[in-house]
Amino acid sequence: MAFENLQPKEVFHFFEEICNIPHGSGNLQKISDYLVKFAMERNLEFIQDGELNVIIKAPASPGYEDREPVILQGHMDMVAVKEDSSDINMLTDGLRVKTDGEYVWAEGTSLGGDDGIAVAYCLALLDSKDIPHPPLEVVITTNEETGMFGATAIDLSSLAGKKLINIDNEEEGAFIVSCAGGARVYSELSVKRVASAGKRLKVEVSGLLGGHSGEMIIKGRGNANIILSRTLLEALDSAEFNLETIGGGVADNAIPNVSSAIVSLDPSKTEAFKASVSKSLEDIKGELEVKDPDVNITVKELEDGNEAVISPEDTKKALSLICVMPDGVQAMSSSVEGLVETSLNLGILKTSEDMVTIEQSVRSSVSSSKDFLIRKIRTISEGYGAKVKVSGSYPGWKYRQKSELRDHMVSVYKEMYGVEPKVLAIHAGLECGILSEKIEGLDCISIGPDMQDIHSTKEKLSVRSASNVWDYLKAVLK
Repeated sequence: MAFENLQPKEVFHFFEEICNIPHGSGNLQKISDYLVKFAMERNLEFIQDGELNVIIKAPASPGYEDREPVILQGHMDMVAVKEDSSDINMLTDGLRVKTDGEYVWAEGTSLGGDDGIAVAYCLALLDSKDIPHPPLEVVITTNEETGMFGATAIDLSSLAGKKLINIDNEEEGAFIVSCAGGARVYSELSVKRVASAGKRLKVEVSGLLGGHSGEMIIKGRGNANIILSRTLLEALDSAEFNLETIGGGVADNAIPNVSSAIVSLDPSKTEAFKASVSKSLEDIKGELEVKDPDVNITVKELEDGNEAVISPEDTKKALSLICVMPDGVQAMSSSVEGLVETSLNLGILKTSEDMVTIEQSVRSSVSSSKDFLIRKIRTISEGYGAKVKVSGSYPGWKYRQKSELRDHMVSVYKEMYGVEPKVLAIHAGLECGILSEKIEGLDCISIGPDMQDIHSTKEKLSVRSASNVWDYLKAVLK
């Protein structure tokens, strides 16, 4: 066990067990069944629903029977991304976790600390025989990362608690009390294919930092899908080609750091094409020299083939549609300094036989702004002949003026650490808004340990911070 010497031992024991189970969004049967087995082995009341959400209830510790129940909540899915060089199959293999005693990470892949650490905290509490606590109602949802679908579908009518601690934050000492709403927008452009016998080239954008599209969007990091499409559209001016495929990104809420395309062109145009790509790289490096300095664009010659390619007209149409799409920060909040109000991220780009699909994550703390941005995407897409679908729309989480839970947790934090915690609104989405609509009068707060570069292969979890939050959580429940 890689984490056997880390403290808190009970938390890292369960976290490593979770890391050993594949649990990327949409691949959750095993992790959901693991949670059910955990509850059954301890004779705890549980519910597993059709969306694979799991609710586990534990009675109060002796002497705490008259306390109000507390709901602890996190999600079981992770954004499963890996480096091109990794041989891990994210659908079937566990993670290769590593630690230096200061941080934990996964070799060649994302770690899934978002939100595996929440599940580990909950299991450690449920498993304990000596941690004092009120009645606990643990809610572990599914497919949060792809649209909060588990939270949207879950039935919470069996819960008695009115106070909920969400453990889906990545900054110790920061208490989230409000967040943006959002939606997923899919633009589907039909394309025609034609025969081709030209020279085949693979163009790939890599080296970008990527990251969470809510928390990192303000940093202006490069979007591989947009950089690739821009590079190819500019190359069309000097070297006509046909797209065979274009695609990048693994989740619409992760800024894509790799994107690639295969093109077919007259062999005589190869050098002009490469020269154009080289010029684009020079320009983009200059634009991103501070924000994302390691961006790279490569051109690799492939074996000749006779694969059908997208027609010249539809090649230009697809690239143009991607390039005219808004992306990144659209508006900053006028009431909270430094808070992004409205943004979007072109997270996934993919090609099928007759379709190029663009998947975007839209976020805003102002519902009308979210709706208008979706309308703008629809208008642009339909202008190019694409069809638009919207799914996974979720509400924002409004700040609660009076909160007993917030007051209690701030007081405990100040007593433990001698300083006030930061009380924040964030641009990222949390399930608290959806869950608040299901339980009238629900009082929520979101906490968590320090993590770096979530949703990317550079993700790290601080061991010291995980321990601090564990001690704090126990103190809050006491």
